[in-house]
Amino acid sequence: MRKTLTFTIALAASGLMAQNVNVVNAYNHMKAGELAKASEFIEMATQDPKTGISEKTWRYRGEIYYQMVIGEDAAMKQQFPDANARAIESYMKANQYDTKGSYKRDNDRILRVLQGMALNNGNEAFTNKEYDRAIALYAESERVATNFGEADTNAIFNSALAYDYKGDDANAIRRYREAIAAGYKGPEVYRYIASVQRRGKDNAGAITTLQQGREGYPNDKELVMDLMSLLLMEDRSDEAESMVKVALEKDGENAVLWSVLGSLYDKKATAAAEAGDEASMLKWYGMAEEAYKTSIAKDKLFFDSYFNVGVLYNNRAAYDYEKCNKIKSDTEYLKCKKVADDIYLKALPYFEEAHALREDDVPTIQQLMKLYAKMSEQAKYDAIKAKLPKQ
Repeated sequence: MRKTLTFTIALAASGLMAQNVNVVNAYNHMKAGELAKASEFIEMATQDPKTGISEKTWRYRGEIYYQMVIGEDAAMKQQFPDANARAIESYMKANQYDTKGSYKRDNDRILRVLQGMALNNGNEAFTNKEYDRAIALYAESERVATNFGEADTNAIFNSALAYDYKGDDANAIRRYREAIAAGYKGPEVYRYIASVQRRGKDNAGAITTLQQGREGYPNDKELVMDLMSLLLMEDRSDEAESMVKVALEKDGENAVLWSVLGSLYDKKATAAAEAGDEASMLKWYGMAEEAYKTSIAKDKLFFDSYFNVGVLYNNRAAYDYEKCNKIKSDTEYLKCKKVADDIYLKALPYFEEAHALREDDVPTIQQLMKLYAKMSEQAKYDAIKAKLPKQ
């Protein structure tokens, strides 16, 4: 009986040694710097029912792949492109099987290093336009953060950027929104979501997104400008006007904003004229004129405002000419026409300034031709006409 028992114990010990031999071989090859060989043995050890649930197996596996990650062997890195992910998986499992927590502090310290390397390598891949690889690396960084009960908001946001640049709009929007939910701070995330939505022709969704962004960042100028542009594009004039005024509170020296405000008032004046509401028309034309001239005062080289003031006088005079044409009395007609002519001729210096800034602009040249003809300025008419592009 004693011999049989001894033989049974010997067999058990022999089986255990056979199971551990892969772990030992992996460790020895690792210490010898033969990491590829060490990988072969440690992977076999992880598949064994006994050594596959040993913290030592997974800790050694983590160290093998960690050395690949921090090493300088380019061929090795190419052979094991997922070494960082394997190392992360290994140290997590090592902690899982380390019931006494004997190595937890060291394992966690290395996991933090691996998290940082995953994020940095992801950024490098992104810079190199390797977007799929960047997304995978950011996921590794997130995985470590989740392991520590945290959210890696930078990795989530960067992952969204990678999807965005890759052209995967659905995942880009999903990840951007996940970044917000995870606590990512910054108004730019709303602008990026809106940009993707605009790319997909969802302007209404983009407007909603920018409005949401303004709830958290009401003083951000770029959100205001983006929202204003979209509202103008969607012909939501009243909302756009409100946004322009908000933008002017933040940047009152911006000539473009004053010009945009003038165009919105100009549009209201035209609508009032068409409705036959002369009082409202005069009010809005006056406000448009003031806004355009303020724009010019802010930037004397801003072509649009000079041209727009000229057009405003043109339209304002057209309204009066139409009124004049309905008058039967010659005397009253001439009085009315004189008023309309005076308004129309106010456009001249503004179109001339616009032409000085942009000599090849055809609409400006055409307006000046009409004005010089009206004034019987033949020489000026001929000179400006000569600047029209040859047909």
